Amino acid sequence: MPANLPPQYIAAEQKLKAARDPEEKIAILEEMWSLLPKHKGTDKIQADLKRRISKLKKEAEEGKKGRKGFSISVVREGAGQIVVVGPPNSGKSSLVAALTGENLKVAPYPFTTLLPCPAMMPWLDVQVQLVDLPAVAPGHVEFWCINIIRNSDAALLVVDASGEDCLDRVEEVLGELDQRQIHLGERQRSSSDTARGGGGKRTILVANKMDLGRARENLPLVSELHADRFDVIPFSCVAAVRDTIEALRKSAFTLLDVIRIYPKEPGEKPDLKQPFTIKSGSTVLDFAAHVHKDFARNLKQARVWGSARFGGQAVSRDHLLRDGDIVELSM
Repeated sequence: MPANLPPQYIAAEQKLKAARDPEEKIAILEEMWSLLPKHKGTDKIQADLKRRISKLKKEAEEGKKGRKGFSISVVREGAGQIVVVGPPNSGKSSLVAALTGENLKVAPYPFTTLLPCPAMMPWLDVQVQLVDLPAVAPGHVEFWCINIIRNSDAALLVVDASGEDCLDRVEEVLGELDQRQIHLGERQRSSSDTARGGGGKRTILVANKMDLGRARENLPLVSELHADRFDVIPFSCVAAVRDTIEALRKSAFTLLDVIRIYPKEPGEKPDLKQPFTIKSGSTVLDFAAHVHKDFARNLKQARVWGSARFGGQAVSRDHLLRDGDIVELSM
C-alpha cells in the first residue's frame, strides 16, 4: 500500500534536514507524526518516527542532568533562519517589524527584547524567518543566544548609525561574539577560524536610523571600516518606502544562498505557489533527495523548464539547477 504522504509532511521533512538543535528536531518530528496518515502503508514510517523521537528525548534528558539553567531554541521555518543582532537601542525590533509586518514590542529604552522573537519575512513567493534577539553589550550576552546565533543560517547586524559612538558599538558586538567563537561576516573567514570551529557567518551590516542625527556623516566611516567584512546597507524604519524595504528583503534572502525550485508531477501543471528552497549549486539528484529519498533512489528521468536548453528537456542527474526552475521527476 502506498504511503501517500501529504505535502505538509514533505515540507516538515525538509525542515528536519536543516534542523541542528535536538529540541528543534523533536518538535519537527512530532509535527511529522501528527501529519502522517495512519494506515498499513505507513507502518514502517510510524515506527521510525517513534524510535527517533524517543531517542532524541532520551538524549536531551541525559544532557540536562549534568547541566544547570535552561535552554531556549527557535524552530527553523521557511526558506531559512536569519538572526537579528546588535547593541542596545539600535532599532532591531523596529527593523524586524518593518520587514515582516509583525507587531513586535518596540520601546525607546535598552534591552526591550528579553526573549527570541521570530517573525516571517515575505520575499517573492517564499518566507524567511527573522529572529529578533536581546541586545549584545560589553559583558552582556544571554547564554542561550549563542546557540541560536551559531545554528542560524545568516545574520543581520543592526547599528544606530546616528550615534556618535556607532563605530564603537559595532566593535563591541563583534568582540563579544568573537570571544564565543561566533564570527560574523563571511569575508573574514580564515583557516585559523575553521580550525577553532568558527568561520564567518554570512552577514549584512544594517546602518539603521538614517533619518536621524549624524547618520549621513557616519555612514561613509562605517562602510570604510567594515567594507572588507560586510555589505553595509543604510536603512530607516521611519522613512523607509516600499522599494527600500524590498531591496533589504532581497539582500537578506540572498544571504541564505538558496534557490527556488518548483515541482511538477507528470501530466500536471507545475505548483508555482510553494517552491522548494535548496542550496545554490544543487543538481537534479540533490533536488530529488530533498523531495524524498525514494525519488533519489529510484529516479528514472527528470525534465526541466528554465535552465534547460528548451522547455521540458530531459536532463541528467547532475544537471545544475537555477533559481526559478520547474522540475518534473519520474520514478
